[in-house]
Amino acid sequence: MHSAPIWRLGFRPFYLLAAAFAAVAVPAWVLAYLGLLPQGPVDLLWHTHEMVFGFAVAVVAGFLLTAIQTWTGLPTPKGRSLQALALLWLAGRCAALGAPPLLYAVLDIAFLFVVAVVILRLLLRANNRRNLPICLVIALLGVCNLVFHLAMHGVLALSPLAPVHGAILLIVLLVAVIGGRVGPMFTRNGAPGSQPRSIPRLDLASIASIALLALCWLAPAPGWATGLAGIVAALLNGARLLLWDPLATLRTPLLWSFHLSYALLVAGLFALGLAAIGSVSGSAAVHLLAAGAMTGMIGAMITRTARGHTGRALDAGRPEVAMFALLPLALAARLAANLFDGPVRGYSLALSALLWSLAFAIYLLRYAPWLASARLDGKPG
Repeated sequence: MHSAPIWRLGFRPFYLLAAAFAAVAVPAWVLAYLGLLPQGPVDLLWHTHEMVFGFAVAVVAGFLLTAIQTWTGLPTPKGRSLQALALLWLAGRCAALGAPPLLYAVLDIAFLFVVAVVILRLLLRANNRRNLPICLVIALLGVCNLVFHLAMHGVLALSPLAPVHGAILLIVLLVAVIGGRVGPMFTRNGAPGSQPRSIPRLDLASIASIALLALCWLAPAPGWATGLAGIVAALLNGARLLLWDPLATLRTPLLWSFHLSYALLVAGLFALGLAAIGSVSGSAAVHLLAAGAMTGMIGAMITRTARGHTGRALDAGRPEVAMFALLPLALAARLAANLFDGPVRGYSLALSALLWSLAFAIYLLRYAPWLASARLDGKPG
């Protein structure tokens, strides 16, 4: 047993780091965008990259380094090993603010590949082949980050935004995979009288449709093909969500936050298809997926899993409800900013950043003491 509880399981430091980073990074970007802070390295590419490869990746790592222990029965990094992983992630965030480009790239790229290797070794030791595709997704996220840095420095002739969009779609795919595993179970256990169902073929088709849409968007395929892929992906995943009985969760915040996030995923897939044919802006579609589905699911999972793994009841108090409400309001303000120019756009962006930051500040106030303390039930982890 390690003396400091925060280093006992992956979710503890990484949820804390991710929430703290999220609370600071978005307001910093908006202030720089509005000219209230010297922009320096805090520009559009920094914002786009760090929200994915800083914030979201930290949560993914924390979640998987915790879940893998449950899936395999094998211990995941803790103590000094976990400290080293957290330090590597933090070094990447610091390097983004002014380190030599090569040092920044090495530190930033290394994190995901190290996490992928850790997960792969545990899955192979446990002969847990069912979860190997998740390890592949983490490795592909690492490849996206590598491509970003190569594009940033002109080694590859493509927009650095393309690999970031690819990473967002990979995380959306991960949300769909893991969401399909836990959504019906969470609903059945947490909403008495609910009747969630799943159809394996529909689950597989839903996940495959997201992968197809991602390939069409990134290739890029002709607009009509990407548009059709977006509509099909939205219909399949929408049908999947309806089978999970979302209306039965309206009185249970830990559940409706999950279902709302998946609904935003469906909306984002549809919007991405429409963006390909010029009916909506690409920015709106990407923000629906990233600031909506991805971040909403992060909010739902970092509360539920933190409660469960610190020995607390799986219910939500006012702080959690406030967080779950603030995140979609922040998304709405960000989407509204696309409709305006000039001062109104700036006001809408500032409001979005304020709501976003407040949501994660609430999380920190509520959960930081729990993440840094031993489990209430005395169990390890």
